[in-house]
Amino acid sequence: MVAADDARTLLLGEWSRSLDERHRLSLPNEISAALLGGAGECVVAKERPGCLSLWQPDRWNEWMASGVELVASKLRGGRLEGRAEELQTLGRLLSTRHRTVPVGGKSRVAVPDSFRSFLGVEPGGEVIVVGAAVCLEVWDPTPWHSHVGEQMPGFRKLFDSLSG
Repeated sequence: MVAADDARTLLLGEWSRSLDERHRLSLPNEISAALLGGAGECVVAKERPGCLSLWQPDRWNEWMASGVELVASKLRGGRLEGRAEELQTLGRLLSTRHRTVPVGGKSRVAVPDSFRSFLGVEPGGEVIVVGAAVCLEVWDPTPWHSHVGEQMPGFRKLFDSLSG
């Protein structure tokens, strides 16, 4: 399923967890080494209301740096003239979307203050940790059940498309 030394291995699985009184989440033992990759930290990102993602820092930084450099190159080349509003929106989202956080003992990740309301789970509340292939996702159970219920009917077509 997961190998800690291979950044391209799929992260898969589903686990029920709860946030402790300090908004910390204990990652499942069987997946934490693959997520961390020996870094001792991970990147927490806002995905959609009720969902945060946790990324291996190297994977996140590679993905983010390539996209930001492409946008910056287009801006320098004058190819984004007249798109200031879109650039501002992108800048705001980039500024607030992610944060690198340390992973403490027992593979615990503290959900940062500004991400707590986005997740929508209070201390002591249940969360669902889901392997989303390239990252882990942390879901409020209600939006998770809705999301997976909407997506499951298309599973076979998606699987065949990606594996064929």
